[in-house]
Amino acid sequence: ALGLAMSKINHDLRNMLANAQLISDRLATLPDPTVQRFAPKLIASLDRAISFCNSTLHYGRAEEESPRRARFHLAPLVHEVGEGLGLPRAQITFVVRIAEDLEIDADGDHLFRIMTNIIRNSIQALEAGEKPRNAITVSAQREGAAVRLSISDDGPGIPTKAREHLFQAFKGSTRKGGIGLGLAIAQELVHAHGGRISLRDTPHGATFDIDIPDPVE
Repeated sequence: ALGLAMSKINHDLRNMLANAQLISDRLATLPDPTVQRFAPKLIASLDRAISFCNSTLHYGRAEEESPRRARFHLAPLVHEVGEGLGLPRAQITFVVRIAEDLEIDADGDHLFRIMTNIIRNSIQALEAGEKPRNAITVSAQREGAAVRLSISDDGPGIPTKAREHLFQAFKGSTRKGGIGLGLAIAQELVHAHGGRISLRDTPHGATFDIDIPDPVE
């Protein structure tokens, strides 16, 4: 019954996204410079969402689709994630410390979802705090045959109780009213790449380290 309900929701959501895609395609034809700047990003986000809905309906199961890996520059994808989440904001700065020529071998859509889930959690934690200014920092470097991606914030950190079930769906929520799916999804996608995600011990805020190894030849 739950699977049928999800399929119905997915089906109608896909149709709504398709309508939004048609409108965004028309927007892309307008000569306004601001529209020309943001329309391609809107179209890319809708394409990603529609593709995700299609794959969910096609596979009809809880497991994620296997990664479709390719080698690409990481920094532009990180900036795209930030823009999609409305960063920077009035009270949150967004810092990207990644060399423009750094490449990663991964599924771009999967990595987009991983970063979005983690950074959205950081935004929610920062906005719930009382500091007038906050920061989210994304850094990455190659370590041999792998890339380490780190996402940090200077918020209140993750409570001890939440750490006990941090990557478990419906148990690891770090905020009231949350269901704890974001980090569970992120971990599943990272593991599908043969990688590892962990919460680093830091005196302040929260830092997640994500290791994505190159595929074995």
